[in-house]
Amino acid sequence: MHTVSLARLFFCAPVVTFSIAYEVHFVGLDDKAALRALQDASQLVALQNRPPASINGLRYRVNSDLPSLIQTLHAFAYYDAAISTDIQTEKENVQVYLLVQPGTQYNLASYAIFNGDCKQMSEIPCCAPITYEDLGLQLSKPALSTDIVNAELNLLTELARCGYPLAYIDKRRVEVDMKGKTVEAASCVQEGPLAKFGYTSFFGLQGIDPQFIASKIGWQEGDIYNPDLIESTQERLLKSELFSSVYITHGDVLDEQGTLPMKLRVSEAKHRRITLGAFYGTVDGPGFTFTWTHRNVRGMGEIVSLKGDISQRLIAGNISYKKPDFLSFNQNYRAFAELSLENIYAYRGFIYRFANYIDRKIDPKRNASIGLKLEHINVSESASNDTYLLLGLPIFMRYDRADSFLDPTHGYSIVYSATPYQSFFSFNQRFVKQRLTGNFYIPFHPSKRVILALRCQLGSIAGARQHEVPLTKLFLGGSEDDLRGYRYKTVSPLTPHRKHRKPYGGRSAVFTSVEARLKITKTIGVVPFADFGTVTFSEIPDFSAKWYKSVGVGLRYYAFFGPLRVDIGFPLDKRKGVDSSFQIYASVGQTF
Repeated sequence: MHTVSLARLFFCAPVVTFSIAYEVHFVGLDDKAALRALQDASQLVALQNRPPASINGLRYRVNSDLPSLIQTLHAFAYYDAAISTDIQTEKENVQVYLLVQPGTQYNLASYAIFNGDCKQMSEIPCCAPITYEDLGLQLSKPALSTDIVNAELNLLTELARCGYPLAYIDKRRVEVDMKGKTVEAASCVQEGPLAKFGYTSFFGLQGIDPQFIASKIGWQEGDIYNPDLIESTQERLLKSELFSSVYITHGDVLDEQGTLPMKLRVSEAKHRRITLGAFYGTVDGPGFTFTWTHRNVRGMGEIVSLKGDISQRLIAGNISYKKPDFLSFNQNYRAFAELSLENIYAYRGFIYRFANYIDRKIDPKRNASIGLKLEHINVSESASNDTYLLLGLPIFMRYDRADSFLDPTHGYSIVYSATPYQSFFSFNQRFVKQRLTGNFYIPFHPSKRVILALRCQLGSIAGARQHEVPLTKLFLGGSEDDLRGYRYKTVSPLTPHRKHRKPYGGRSAVFTSVEARLKITKTIGVVPFADFGTVTFSEIPDFSAKWYKSVGVGLRYYAFFGPLRVDIGFPLDKRKGVDSSFQIYASVGQTF
C-alpha cells in the first residue's frame, strides 16, 4: 500500500478580491473656496483609487472622514455646520453623497494682541501700536482661520520691523459666540529682546571682493534690526547679476554685545558673457550683432561691455563702462565711446560720440539722468550736408505708473528729455532739442484681454536755424516708434527733386499712436493700430500742417519673459518714389 504524506500535498486555488468602486459628491455648499478645501481634506476623495472591499468598509471610510470635514468648515467660519451622508448603490459605481448644511458664516467681531500670558494688552517698546488693519484683517467679515494665521505672520513681520526678529506667537485665542454668530480672536505674542544688527559674515565668495558686498549692505553694525533693509540688500545684490542666489540669515540668540550676528551666503554667477546674433528686417536688411560683457571688473561689480552691429543700415561699435551705486545706492555712473556709420535713404551719417552719465533711481516710479557728451558728426548724401562738433548736456526724466515695462496693461508713463548743444565750430551756433512723450494704457476687460494703448509725442528744437542743426538731430518720422509703414526716417518736408526726393528734417514734430491690444488666447494676441504725425520747420509744433497717417496690424506671442512682436504698417499718404507699400517690424515687448 502506497501512502502519501498530507504535508506534501499542495492545493492551489484562485483568490478573488472584490472592491467597491465609488464616486463622491458634495452637495449644498456654494462657497467655492470652502468646497475646494473639503475636497483636499477628504480621505474619501484621496483614497478613491483604492476602494474598500465591502460596503461596510465604505461606510466606515465615510464616517471617519466627517470629523476632519467639520473641522475644515470651522476653519471657514461655518461653526454651525453639519454633514449628513447618503450611499446609493443603484448605478454601476456606488454614489456617495455628502450633504453639507453650512449654516451661518460667522464674522470677526474683534482682534487683539496680548502679551505671552494672554492677560493684558501687549505694549512693545520702540514699536508703534499695531492694529488689525495693519495686519490685513477686516472686522464684520467672515472669520477665516487663514486670515487669522496670515495676520499673525504679518504681526511677526511688523515686530521684526520694530527690531524684534526673535518674536514668536505663544498662543492663539479664538472665542466663538454661538448666539451672536461672531468670533473674537486674539494672538498672544512673546516679542523677545530688542535686536541690533551684528557682525556680518560672508560665505561663498570667489572672484568678488568682500568690499563690494559690504558696499551693498543697507545697514550699519549696531543699527536696530529691520527686515526691509535685508530685503533691499538682497535685491541690490541680485540685480548686479553677479550672483545666482543670495541668502541672508541670522542666529536665534543675541551675542555677548547684545547684537544679532548676520550671515550672508551667495553663489556667484558667471561674470563674463558673449552673445552672437543674426537678424533680418525690412529697414536693416540682414544683420549681425556681437556683445562681450565683463560684469566684475576689479572684483567690484563694475561692468565693461563691447558691442558691434553690422547691417545694411548701420555699422556701429562701442565700448561702455558702468559703475553701479556710484556715490549712493540706486545711482549709477556710465561712460561710453561709440563709432557709427548710418547709411539710410535720408542721409549718410558718420559719427564719433563720447559720453558719460549719472543715472538716478529716485523711487520705484521716478528715474532721472544727466550727462555730458561730445559728438563729431559728418552728414553726406542728404538734403543738408555738413560737419559738426557738438558738446551736449543730456537731461532725462521718467515718471512711470504703468504696471509693466514690456507688457503694460494699465497706468501711464511720462518721459521728458532735453539736450542743450553748443557747437565748437561756431560760438553762436547753439540749440536745445526737447521731447515729451506720454503713454497711456486703459483696460476694457476685467481679465485685461482688451487694452487700449495711446501715445503722444511732442518734439521741439529751439535756438539755431534749421540748416545749423545736423540732420541726424532733426526730427524725421517713419520708424517702429512713429508713423509705422513709411520709409525709415523720411517723414518731413522733402526736397523738390523728382527722382531723389530727400527729407529736410524738421525742428518740431507731433506723433500719436493708437493700439487695440486684443489677447485671443493666453499666448496669442492681435493688435490693430493707427499712427498719425506731422514734422515741420517751425520751433513750435504746427498742428495745421500736413498730417501723415498709417494703419496696420500686429501679432503678439506672449512668452514667459514678455511679448514677441511682429507688426506690419501701411502708409496711407504714400509718397511716390519714397515709400514702399508696407514695412515690417519685429522686436521683444510692446511698441510702447
